[in-house]
Amino acid sequence: MDMRFAASVTDAFDVEVALDELIKPLDSRITRGMVDLVFLFVSGHFRDDFGEIVARMNRELPGSILLGCTVEGVLGQGREYERIPCMSLLAASLPDVQIHPFYINQEQASQATGTLDWERLVGVSPESKPVFVALADPFRFAVLDCLEKINEAYPGAPVIGGIASAARAPKENRLLVGDAIHDEGIVGVALSGKITVDTIVSQGCRPIGKSFVTTKADQNVIRELGGLPALKQLHEVLEELSAEDEQLARQSLFLGRVIDEYKGEFARGDFLIHNIIGADREKGALAIAGMARVGSTVQFHVRDAQSADEDLRVLLAPHATGQVRGALLFDCNGRGTNMWDQPDHDITAMGDLLGDVPIAGCFCGGEFGPVGGRNFVHGFTASIGLFRLPTDA
Repeated sequence: MDMRFAASVTDAFDVEVALDELIKPLDSRITRGMVDLVFLFVSGHFRDDFGEIVARMNRELPGSILLGCTVEGVLGQGREYERIPCMSLLAASLPDVQIHPFYINQEQASQATGTLDWERLVGVSPESKPVFVALADPFRFAVLDCLEKINEAYPGAPVIGGIASAARAPKENRLLVGDAIHDEGIVGVALSGKITVDTIVSQGCRPIGKSFVTTKADQNVIRELGGLPALKQLHEVLEELSAEDEQLARQSLFLGRVIDEYKGEFARGDFLIHNIIGADREKGALAIAGMARVGSTVQFHVRDAQSADEDLRVLLAPHATGQVRGALLFDCNGRGTNMWDQPDHDITAMGDLLGDVPIAGCFCGGEFGPVGGRNFVHGFTASIGLFRLPTDA
């Protein structure tokens, strides 16, 4: 039996019509009774219908494990829908893959202090080399702490997913795992066995100037780069840029920190991007939205629509081998038409590079993905999971 995926998307307003449009296209690519896992993303317009939607999915796709949440918008099969009624779905038949669904609330996450605690919560050991797909509510759950604990308990295990984006207050989001619906915490699946999930974290930036070693820092404040005041080093970088890049840097400047310092050279995908949130002209210091670490390698970055397009396509290109069977796309709600003049940008780029691969996903309030072997919560990012068979399969 082979691994198979099918995806669908709808923008129908009526819930029954929407579910019909979501389920019927699956038949051309997958046998319903053999679906093992379903990713389901539903816009907040259907919050009150969420129980009905889950019940219908369980009837139509019996025996499958459901994972999903409510969101601001969805992506699927070449289209992106933002701020309107919509749903997207990715169904997977995964023979020889172990699927462990889990739900964790804040109390459980706080009390989990070691690997054995996390094994009990998610149902897998580090030795099984799992890949996690997770969805979280941000209001009463410490997402950053949870990801850091997963990093410690499961070294090198990637987490892709994002933060449910359909709510403005606690208890308004809906999280789904199996047939259980939650309004806080984190839901997910741990996948292991005969499957490979390649991860891409496209942060939409490109580096400018040269890299520096952080030589003096305190908390989130970088005081010196390469032994000189950080602000002085920044000014020298700006002076060497083209007029166009200098103007862009003054409007949209970021700092990238290398995560894996053992690499000899640093390129796209090696940097964790931080916002620069302030500058002290008197002391020559820069403040970032993240921890500044003495000894770390950093480089200034810029972001615009062109840079984001280039970054995504460069990172996707090595995967255009015809081996990808299905894909999940977790996009920041600051992308889409908030970043590009035309709709459907990110999912179109994926189709251009990957071909006719079933793709589904959603717009998130923060995206999960690994950089340098550690998982982080990102912003303005496309976090992607590409499913394929292992090369030795």
